[in-house]
Amino acid sequence: MVNERELSLEAAANLKSLMRRDDITVKLSREGKHDVDINIGDIKMSGEVKNFVTMANFNRVIFHLQKIRENGSDPVLLIAGYISPQHMMKVVDAGFNVLDHAGNCYINIPPLYIHITGQKLDKPKETETKVFSESAIKLIFYFLLDKANVGKTYRKIAEETGYSLGTIKNVIEEMKRRHHIIKTPKGRVLMNWKKLLDEWQLAYNQSLKPKLFLKKMRLRNPKLRLNWKKIKLPKNSYWGGESGAYLTDGYLVPEILTIYTDGDSVDMIKTGQMAPSPDGDILVYKKFWSGETENNIVPRILTYADLMGTTDSRCLEAAKRIINNEK
Repeated sequence: MVNERELSLEAAANLKSLMRRDDITVKLSREGKHDVDINIGDIKMSGEVKNFVTMANFNRVIFHLQKIRENGSDPVLLIAGYISPQHMMKVVDAGFNVLDHAGNCYINIPPLYIHITGQKLDKPKETETKVFSESAIKLIFYFLLDKANVGKTYRKIAEETGYSLGTIKNVIEEMKRRHHIIKTPKGRVLMNWKKLLDEWQLAYNQSLKPKLFLKKMRLRNPKLRLNWKKIKLPKNSYWGGESGAYLTDGYLVPEILTIYTDGDSVDMIKTGQMAPSPDGDILVYKKFWSGETENNIVPRILTYADLMGTTDSRCLEAAKRIINNEK
């Protein structure tokens, strides 16, 4: 994939060609709060460049665009190497301007208004870069849950997670290379917790979570939906996603209920309250971590990841609230 400057220059060049105007310029930002400064005539924008925007990283991208807007005075433009038409309009709905590599765009900064669609944009064969292996994603979750875990001996980590000493060593060495772990006289220390969390949630939503999906369910009695909190889940089953967020701070009224379970979807049917349904609003996933949690809610950072893996602005706001109360 081309670098940020090349991508922004190529996108601007394609926009120039489509609009038949030469007063479009791009230069790297000196401030560092965003990637590039882009001008169309007298209109100046703060440009943020992303190689791709998908459901897995959508909320993370919007979160970053909001920070740029809060820290500057110029309108914000997202420049994407690849973004689907659906996600492009979701960016617009979130209040931002957007331009893709082919020149498709929606820019609304009065008196400037540009809306171009229909330009062919080839989806990269591998838009969702694999940041961590499946084993690494699960092990990093264990480290994120408690910073002290990374300082434990390999044997203690193996005892608590079930992973081999070789796997643990490989993951820790990779985290050292990424500067998420440093070695001190007192032992290993986890660094940049929030940065690691964001890298982890992206990898989790892209690579691991789809493999954990078990079944869509619905409640047998629609009246139960009003009192879903009183549903008795099977043993070792936990509320996550929007439902976990609501139970955490009461802010987000869930439209989708998410359950993680040590068992399988049959256990949900055995409750007598749920039934399989291709259009159901209950999503059941396989639990992937060791140990139990309090109040039948998944760990807070997993709720955060579930929310960030959607394109729902309500979930983004709820994710901010949840993580602001974390470490």
